Amino acid sequence: GEDVVFCPLLTAIEDSNVEGHHVSATQVEEETRDLLDAHPDVREVKGVTVHYQDTVFVRVDANICVDPNATVSQANALAATLREDLEGSDGIDQANIFLDLNADTATENILEKMLSP
Repeated sequence: GEDVVFCPLLTAIEDSNVEGHHVSATQVEEETRDLLDAHPDVREVKGVTVHYQDTVFVRVDANICVDPNATVSQANALAATLREDLEGSDGIDQANIFLDLNADTATENILEKMLSP
């Protein structure tokens, strides 16, 4: 028999909607930040990282701050909603939302140190 060469990259390109993936990482990051910032329950977007898998699949990891008085259930529901919104947008295949639970505490500590005599 004849040897067959299998190329995962070519298969990934054939299986994907390549037309929607001609967006730079910077554009994906900006669109992600805009979408997250527009949600009223997101206090701050701490960081967005864009990952390309097999050069065509885009995964976004976002760190956000929410109301420190939100329950775990509320924060989890918000993260699920934001993940769905991101994955429903053009150019993002997978999204992960991470909650930064220490942001307000760290900011308060810094302010206390700056304001103390």
